Amino acid sequence: MISPELPERTADMAAKQKLTFPILWDEQLRVAEAFGLAFVLPDDLRQVYLGFGNDLAVRNGDPSWRLPVPSRFVVDAEGIVRSVQADPDYTRRPEAETTLEALRKIAS
Repeated sequence: MISPELPERTADMAAKQKLTFPILWDEQLRVAEAFGLAFVLPDDLRQVYLGFGNDLAVRNGDPSWRLPVPSRFVVDAEGIVRSVQADPDYTRRPEAETTLEALRKIAS
């Protein structure tokens, strides 16, 4: 998993959720930028986020108020991207089965 949030924030969340995989920090969304997946949150949504106590500038250690498009990549052992699922609507996440199918294909 790659996240723009500061490592201490993701470490707390990972401990609470009992995650067993590493969470990498995408400092200043450099990875998201490289994949064309970073966007600036509009001013009206910034106010909504702040209303919920979610200050992205503080959480991410970056004043840009950018987020990555939620995405899943399946990459094989040679580093070749075999599957990509991305949707700017964060409420529409790819089904786990779709990702598992892609993983099964590269495992065989």
